[in-house]
Amino acid sequence: MSDTFFLATVHDRGADASHRGGNPGFVQATSPRELVWPDYTGNAMFLSLGNLVADPRAGLLFLDWTTGTTLQLTGEARTEFDGEGERRVRFTVAEVVESPAALPLRWSPPEYSPANPTPLG
Repeated sequence: MSDTFFLATVHDRGADASHRGGNPGFVQATSPRELVWPDYTGNAMFLSLGNLVADPRAGLLFLDWTTGTTLQLTGEARTEFDGEGERRVRFTVAEVVESPAALPLRWSPPEYSPANPTPLG
């Protein structure tokens, strides 16, 4: 289970890459080709979410800090809103590329913030 990934989105005027993170389990596989994660409050600029409204194509990059393996996913994403004002993003996978030992650096497991929201469940 990952505690972080990077989200790439596009718009007719450019592209954006941003970090998404939380306690392990904040990203959930809801089917073999679908992921969902909560959209936590960030800088309130809505660059990624705005881009997804204009163009649903997206890329996700997951990093395994202990082995250096990377997992790249491409597909389409959409933002969903529940009845209580919470947002989440649903991502449909089109392609997967795994690269073992792609990163030369290694890190030890982090200490998680006690302020992190509880993962979806």
